[in-house]
Amino acid sequence: MDAPRKTPPLCQLSAAQIVAGIAAGEFSVTEVLDQHAQRIEAVNPQINAIVYSLLDKGRETAQAMDAAGRPADAGLLYGAPITIKECFYVQGAPATIGLTHKRTISQEDGPHVRHLRAAGAIPLGVTNVPQLMILHETDNPVYGRTNNPWSLDHGVGGSSGGEAAIIAAGGSPLGLGSDLGGSIRLPAHFCGVHGIKPTNRRLARTGAFANLRGMQGVEYQPGPLASHVEDLELALRVLSAPEYDWRHGEVSPSPILPSCDVDLTQLRIGYWEDDGYFRPAPAIRRVVRESVAALKESGAQMIELRPPKVLEALQHYFAMVSADGGEDFRKLLSGSTKDREVARVVGLAKTPRWIRPLMAALLRMRGEKKLAELFVAAGPRSAKSLWKATAAAIEFVTQIQDSWDEQKLDAVIAPPHALPAFLHGMAVELLPSASYALLFNLLGVPCGTVTCSRVGDDELSDRTDLADPVQRSAQRVEMASGGMPVGLQVAGRPWREDQVLAIMAKIEAHFRQRDDYPDVTRLPL
Repeated sequence: MDAPRKTPPLCQLSAAQIVAGIAAGEFSVTEVLDQHAQRIEAVNPQINAIVYSLLDKGRETAQAMDAAGRPADAGLLYGAPITIKECFYVQGAPATIGLTHKRTISQEDGPHVRHLRAAGAIPLGVTNVPQLMILHETDNPVYGRTNNPWSLDHGVGGSSGGEAAIIAAGGSPLGLGSDLGGSIRLPAHFCGVHGIKPTNRRLARTGAFANLRGMQGVEYQPGPLASHVEDLELALRVLSAPEYDWRHGEVSPSPILPSCDVDLTQLRIGYWEDDGYFRPAPAIRRVVRESVAALKESGAQMIELRPPKVLEALQHYFAMVSADGGEDFRKLLSGSTKDREVARVVGLAKTPRWIRPLMAALLRMRGEKKLAELFVAAGPRSAKSLWKATAAAIEFVTQIQDSWDEQKLDAVIAPPHALPAFLHGMAVELLPSASYALLFNLLGVPCGTVTCSRVGDDELSDRTDLADPVQRSAQRVEMASGGMPVGLQVAGRPWREDQVLAIMAKIEAHFRQRDDYPDVTRLPL
């Protein structure tokens, strides 16, 4: 692998290490801010991750904090730089989700940003998203495209793609994202960082520019991304401060339990390497095997599982998120310049259900079996049909929960995605490869991605089923994936983020000292 490159030392630290260093007087808040600002100014012109800078305000805040001195009751993130996904309301910054006619500046922080500031964090900027946050490629007509810091020819996933990219590049140790269809976990996997989607309704879904308004079948969750797993726990402790949101009937039922209290020897962890729907790339399968061995060595009981019926899970997922036939997306897009791929997806969404089997048959004739299956499952539905689809999805989720109960499973590990980062422009055709992430969105359980390794030149692709154009595109991605990051997905029981984080921390420790770990010092930038 390539030799390490020099990066400003403070940009290699976790947020927790930064907070501790400030408390110990090893460096000032201003020094931390300045080094991260230098890093952002060096890398952001190439990757376009931060799309609205808050550095000037951040410098003022840092200088004021240093002048006042660290208070005795300093928050958990005192002096730590952070970045925020562009959909969240940040005072003085826009929240457009890529819509050219939505240029309003937020007049106040949303609740999650407010909690982070109250804990002493300093926002450095807001980060890029796909238009409407509906694709796994971060690009839109307002800000343009975000590039992967490991290879500018590759994308960063979505929709928290800008967030993952700037953290991977060393411009921020910690950030706030959100996840409805892998939107935290896939960018973390593609860019070589860590991220966690908490249990559904662990965190209030307010203070952000929402899409799919009114859709409840699958629910998004805010959550953190970071360069170190310990910072995910730190951020969740801040974000899950007890606060009842009467407008949405949401309340976090319990605090985040400390992951350090989790005894891995008492955990039963299931795993699968291949979900039987979309075969993962060789490096991703390797990471699962090596993670199983590391956890087994730590005393955890590892149980190889037969994966759930993944196609059925995807059919339930797309039945929920497309039930309005894309009507809400079309309303949001009205008056805006449209991203070409977004316009194509939204246009297809309104295709009547009665004609979808015929169009799917045409897709199958072209060899596009997987896209045909998803196309039939999606589309506009009547209220009666939606209720039936919702009931079927609940029954499916209950069956999986029952199977975990029968096997006494505490957690499951699996690939986060079938592929490393896509080449630009391939997100729509490769949507089926996200099967590994979408399953856990349907289940609503806490789920994280921990970065582990990079693709070796001797493990690019062994894909042989190339009759389907989707599989040929997957092979193309794999053949161009040398040196790109790959991660592991960890899912747990509802409200047991502590167990998920403990497993992620163990996996991080296992891989971090290796030469192929996706460390910022090895970036080509």
